[in-house]
Amino acid sequence: MLAYIRERQLEPGERLPSERLLAERCGVTRAMVRETLAALEAMRVVERRPRSGIYLCAESSVASVDAVVLKADLGLPVEGLEADQLNEFRTILESHAAVLACARRTPEDIARMDACMADCRDRFRLGQSIAQPSADFHLALVAATHNQFLLRAANSCYLATRNLREMVFADPKVCRRSIRDHQRIRDAVASGRASDARKAVEAHLRTAGGYWTAFVASQGAPTNQRSTNADRRRGPPRQRGGMR
Repeated sequence: MLAYIRERQLEPGERLPSERLLAERCGVTRAMVRETLAALEAMRVVERRPRSGIYLCAESSVASVDAVVLKADLGLPVEGLEADQLNEFRTILESHAAVLACARRTPEDIARMDACMADCRDRFRLGQSIAQPSADFHLALVAATHNQFLLRAANSCYLATRNLREMVFADPKVCRRSIRDHQRIRDAVASGRASDARKAVEAHLRTAGGYWTAFVASQGAPTNQRSTNADRRRGPPRQRGGMR
């Protein structure tokens, strides 16, 4: 069903086909469709409207982080406000994680961070994307807190933004800055300098947030263009009166 939504390029607010049609088009039973829709509804990805149908939800203040990740899986664009709030979330999480990591890190934790940085440098030298090893570095930092809930939250954040980060890291300037910042964060954590580690993370993610905001602003399609695309997929509007 997720593949169907992605292929159809459905946008928030658009109606999905009926359960029967979804089952036929996805090649599954109606029972499986109902189970999937129930899960998506719980995550505020879709909503049922009485006597109307099933709709892809617009952004919701009560949507779970899983819903944000699912939105990324569907290839739906990250909006400007959403990108800003995601970056604010990870700044709060990782700056506090850096302080905890200074007190709890082990030699193995530092070795993992070093390996991620080496991977970043190697890929950058070869002209390859460093988006994944960069995310791995941040997750290694959070993992050094030895708090699984913090790590799960951070992982969800990076899953939700992986497409955005891939595009932002296409800029070599962003890659070079990120590699330098990671070194500062790593050194502060390795030496147990909690205040320096927190400040280094905050400065790094503040810069990253600026890149995100600028990129989303430059790439986002105007609302009227998105509406035009949606109308094109639905076909010409019905005329009032006359034949239907």
